[in-house]
Amino acid sequence: MSTRTYLALAAAGLLTLGLSGPASAFHDGGVAHCDGCHSMHNSADNPIGAGTAAGQVQAATANGTLLKGSDPSSTCLNCHYGSGGYHIMSADGSNTSQGGDFYWINTDYSYNPGHGSDKTSVKQNHGHSIVAADYGLAADPDNAAAPGGSYTSANLGCNSCHNPHGSGDTAGGKAAISGSGSYGAAAPTDGSVLGDYRILGGVGYQTDGVTFTAAAPLARATNVSGGSYGGIVDYGKGMSEWCANCHGSFTGSTTKHPAGNGETLPVEFVNNYNQYVATGNFTGDITGAGSFDGLVPIERQVTDTTTLSADPTAGASVNSNVMCLTCHRAHASANENAGKWDFQSEFVAESHALVSPDLDLTTAAVYYKAGTNGMTMNDIVGEYGEWQRPLCNKCHVQD
Repeated sequence: MSTRTYLALAAAGLLTLGLSGPASAFHDGGVAHCDGCHSMHNSADNPIGAGTAAGQVQAATANGTLLKGSDPSSTCLNCHYGSGGYHIMSADGSNTSQGGDFYWINTDYSYNPGHGSDKTSVKQNHGHSIVAADYGLAADPDNAAAPGGSYTSANLGCNSCHNPHGSGDTAGGKAAISGSGSYGAAAPTDGSVLGDYRILGGVGYQTDGVTFTAAAPLARATNVSGGSYGGIVDYGKGMSEWCANCHGSFTGSTTKHPAGNGETLPVEFVNNYNQYVATGNFTGDITGAGSFDGLVPIERQVTDTTTLSADPTAGASVNSNVMCLTCHRAHASANENAGKWDFQSEFVAESHALVSPDLDLTTAAVYYKAGTNGMTMNDIVGEYGEWQRPLCNKCHVQD
């Protein structure tokens, strides 16, 4: 048998499945079995009128690429629809994976802002509106293309960001990262290249007429409190630059938040980040010891993932910067603009989704903190305090 280690197959799944044996996960940096995502011919796994998973609707026809769903994202959701673990879309918004829960791009809800009449938070404002016909997910009706770019909304799917057959980068700085589309706890020793973080498309990846020019980011996922299933991520470099493959006008020094492109945090913001614990609590160590907040992660601007921590605790430094995922979920959240917190609410405990009469969020962790298994209302109060204001204050301290 060849010693060559193949790169990830699997249709654009985001996280890993825990398996036993040498191959610890389906998206483990090596080729997964083809029939995990594809069906040979018009077989029982790819019939006309397919519909196999809970929550699916009937697909009208068998698809020409022999996928086990009517489109790429539906194929991904055949495995990634469900509660907990590696799932990225639930039936109730309760998933706590790093990217968020695609439940919210299919859910409108009403709320009262505390003045005037009720308002509606519409589903397409909650994140990336991927198209997954088998799960009732449709294109964004408001934006024909990606804000700040040209990617067509009608073609947006899991494979818009994730390379279903894996991207490998021979450049330095990559470390094998358990639970992130790489190889596990140790790098292969046979000369193989490592898979990109979360099997994100690398330089040259082509989709919908867009050719990626920015490399997949360097980051390390931890197995603390669930690992890739909701744990902390220590970000090294390149996240915002990678997002700019499709949202190009959102980065650079001309933006209000100069995320990416080497823009580092001013010393004032570094000190704010490290000392700020919660509203009214500035007891954090100004040196950054123990100041990292997984809900408001910074990017360390390091080019070698072996320097990143599997359990990050260090706060910001003058080399750090903010990035897209400092404030946003990559997939979707209960908040407008896929916010990690409600940007339009005065107190996090009064986030619109939490006070909505349309939702029963007794168990759903709509405001969850990376590194935990999810935060309910009581968890929010316990973690930050009843009168905690938006986490923008971690850097800006206006509360």
